[in-house]
Formats: sequence, C-alpha cells, structure tokens
Amino acid sequence: MGSPLMLKNVRKEGSKYAILVVDDEESIRDLVVAFLSKLGHSCLTAIDGADALDKMKGNKIDAVVTDIKMPNMDGIALTSEIVTQYPDLPIMVMTAFGEEYSAGLAISIGVRDFIKKPFSLDEFAIRLHKMINDSETLRNLKSGKKGTPDIQDFMDQLEPPKQMKREKDVDDGIQEFLDNLETTLKES
Repeated sequence: MGSPLMLKNVRKEGSKYAILVVDDEESIRDLVVAFLSKLGHSCLTAIDGADALDKMKGNKIDAVVTDIKMPNMDGIALTSEIVTQYPDLPIMVMTAFGEEYSAGLAISIGVRDFIKKPFSLDEFAIRLHKMINDSETLRNLKSGKKGTPDIQDFMDQLEPPKQMKREKDVDDGIQEFLDNLETTLKES
C-alpha cells in the first residue's frame, strides 16, 4: 500500500465507489484502504490536505475520508477547499477523541459525517455508505433525475421499515388496551 495510486479515473470496473483516504498516519491509511478494498471500493490515498487536493485533480472521486489533524493542511482546511471546488462531494472526518476540533465546526464547514477514533469497522462502513447514498439521493433530487432510481424509490426509502410499522401497531394495541382499561375502571 506504500505507492500512491495515480489513475485518471480511480473507479475500477465493477468497484462500488472511488474513495480518497487522507491521513498522515500510514497505518490508519493502510487499514482504511484495506477495509474499503474488501468492500469493493477503489481507493486513492493522500498524506495531508495539500496532497489530497493534488490527487483530486483529474480523478473521479465519489467520497473523501479524512483525518482532521494533519501537518501542512488539516482536515478542516481541506474540507473548506473541497466544498468550494467540489460542492456535492461527501466528506467524512475521522478524529481522535479529545482533539480541539469539534464535530460542530466540522459539520458547519461542510462535513457530511464525523467519526471518532478508535471506531469499529462496521460502524465506519455503515456511516460511509449512508453518507454516500444520501449524497447520491440529494444529487439526483437536485438534478430532477427520474428513472433509476426515480422519485418513488426515494419516497419508498423514506417509508419507515416494516419493523417500525409493527412497533406502531404494538403501540396502537397498547393504547387501545389502556383506553379499554380506563373505560372499565370508570364503569366500576
């Protein structure tokens, strides 16, 4: 994983997304890249914000995962630049617990998700995929795209899961029971 991947189009045939991983710690970059690769994504790496901006030129990137505290250009400055140059690109920031940067600051400048180190790989994957899917949905809605996926698909995604519907039925059943109990008590 030592040599940086430099391709005109980072997305490999059959891969899900092209993700830029930015962290000054090689071990973290390697771990994230190995994990994302196992999930079918292609990755490009950078050691800091300035390196990341260079690597973004001419490459199709679907998402950025960046550390917040790095030399030369930190994740906050990088995010500000990305939001200016690539406004619809989803960005996830990773930070160690207790760093002086806050989630509020990161989100206020355009970060779509924020995860504290150490994190579980499952949580990381879920949050990353949700962030990318939400971004694609917003992009499709903004462009007024119809077809695949169409607006009805988006509406269906907003529909509560069946389990939640069942829980509502349970809540309604409990409410009906309480109403019947109250009526019974009043009649006694």
